[in-house]
Amino acid sequence: MRLNEFKFERDLESKIDEFGILSDKIDKVKMELSELSNRYKEIEGELRPTLEQLTIQNKKSIQTKKYLVTLKRMGYNRDNFKYKESFVESLTKVNKQTKKVLEDILLSTKTVSRVVSTIGVQRMDEISIKSMLKKLVSPFKKLFSRLKMNTKSIDGLNGVLRRMVG
Repeated sequence: MRLNEFKFERDLESKIDEFGILSDKIDKVKMELSELSNRYKEIEGELRPTLEQLTIQNKKSIQTKKYLVTLKRMGYNRDNFKYKESFVESLTKVNKQTKKVLEDILLSTKTVSRVVSTIGVQRMDEISIKSMLKKLVSPFKKLFSRLKMNTKSIDGLNGVLRRMVG
C-alpha cells in the first residue's frame, strides 16, 4: 500500500519519513552499543578474578594514569526459590477444599498488563533490493533442488547397477 493511494496530509508523510530516519539511527547505535558491550563484558571477565584476588589481600583497587578500577561488591552465592513451581506442586499435595482455597488465592493475585502494539519500518530502497534478490535467487533455488533430485535418482540407479553387476 502506497501513501499516494490515500490522501494523507503532508505532515503525516514527513512524520513517517522522520520515523524511518530515527529507526535507522537507532539500529546503527544499537549495533555499535552491542559491539561495545560485548567487548566490555569480555574485559570485565578478565579483570574480575584479579580484582577478587586483590580484595582477598585487602587491596581495593587497581589504578592507571587514566582510570581507577574498584571491585564494588564481592561476588557470592545466593539461594533462589521458584515460588510458582512450588505452589503448583503443593496443589497436588493437599485435599480438595484446601486446593480450592489456594486456587482462589492464586486467581486473586492475577494481574493484567497491556502489551502495546509495535510498528515496523523499512527503507523503500531495502524493500526493492530484497524483492529483486528474491526474483534473482528463486529460479536458481528451483534449479538446484531439481539437480539434487536428479543426483539422488542417479545415485539410486548406480546403487542398483552395482548390486546387479557385483
